[in-house]
Amino acid sequence: MTKNKLVSFNDKILLAVSGGADSVVMAHLFKELECSISIAHVNFRLRGDESDEDERFVRELAHQLNIPVHVKLVDTKAFAYEHHLSTQVAARDLRYAFFDELCQENGYTRVALGHHLDDQVETFFINLMRRSGLKGLGGMPLARDKFIRPLLFARRSEIEQYARHQGIAFRNDSSNDGDLYLRNKIRHHLVPPLEANLPGFSEALASGMNLLKEDAELIQQVVAEKKQSLFELKGEENHIPVSELKKLHPLYSWLYYLLIEFGFNSEVLQAATEAILNSESGKLFGSHTHRLVVDRSEVIIVPLAQNQVAQAILIDVDQTEVQFPVHLLLEVMENSPRLTLQVSNNMALFDRDKLHFPLLLRPWQQGDRFVPFGMKGSKLVSDFLIDQKISVVEKEHVFVLVSDDEIIWVVGHRAGGHSSVTEKTLKVLRVSCR
Repeated sequence: MTKNKLVSFNDKILLAVSGGADSVVMAHLFKELECSISIAHVNFRLRGDESDEDERFVRELAHQLNIPVHVKLVDTKAFAYEHHLSTQVAARDLRYAFFDELCQENGYTRVALGHHLDDQVETFFINLMRRSGLKGLGGMPLARDKFIRPLLFARRSEIEQYARHQGIAFRNDSSNDGDLYLRNKIRHHLVPPLEANLPGFSEALASGMNLLKEDAELIQQVVAEKKQSLFELKGEENHIPVSELKKLHPLYSWLYYLLIEFGFNSEVLQAATEAILNSESGKLFGSHTHRLVVDRSEVIIVPLAQNQVAQAILIDVDQTEVQFPVHLLLEVMENSPRLTLQVSNNMALFDRDKLHFPLLLRPWQQGDRFVPFGMKGSKLVSDFLIDQKISVVEKEHVFVLVSDDEIIWVVGHRAGGHSSVTEKTLKVLRVSCR
């Protein structure tokens, strides 16, 4: 705490306490420092009675330590549905919104989070699979703005051992036991073999992540300077000279950092790189918020109009209709040979038990792949749309339906082979496009 200057004695600190070993131990340690502290707890109502027991435990902990406590009860699933978010993202947004609210109302200057070294290692692999750059691979910062993570140096096992040695009770979250979430799969199946075969692996990786974080900060400074010299703002458009871009090596990496704020994915940036180097004037590329145009002498970044920015929609297991951005009707029924006779471009059938909810309805993106029904290999959605002679204007209104990161339907055009109906299918989900 002192070495990294995370807090001063003038700080008013809010402790984020879930009831788990890490946050409970953190609360005890801060109590010993005799700082001005309070506890914040969010009951996400995701685990029924278990969530309520966590809340009662935290209230009792605050009473024992004689620390003020703030508790908020939220309907996470309803919030996720209303804002088209996954449950995990919804919970995170609700949590941080509560912290910001408490800081504004009560003058807290620091918010202490209980993340530890194992969380950091898991975050590395999550970001690696998401193809994050150096910033993502550097993991969670020790301190950013008012948020601090004083336990990042400690292993989960060390924290739990300390708790048992000190007679500190804590709660176990049953959702951590399964493999529903990617973080759990990494925790249970990826890290343990690495630790068993490479003793000290997690500590070494965490040390390397700190170096990556420093590299990312250096790159950010260099990119900011380059951006200032290259970008010319004309109204809402950013114009970049092609001749200057061609001087940058490797161009793809430069584009990644220069254009990261505009939401272009890696496949789009790779294609844009080739278009620039090959002087392919007239090429258009898109993200959910911007369009990139490769002109003869300039690359132009154009923001989409508000009505062009399509939202991704989450579809829950019991949902029967989606009104926007595409009108879909969903119905679960018993499997029947007659059903396959109803299939058309505007109707798709799926094996209900093979689907992973919530389903995701989103605009198609450059680089998207799917396995068209009846084919063995995968195909780029962009190539499929070209084969179907879909115009440039029509492409902007094409959506895909996704289950567990697999595209199961190019809506209104072709179903994918994943989750398709077979003779063994019991329940069928019929989705119709109006």
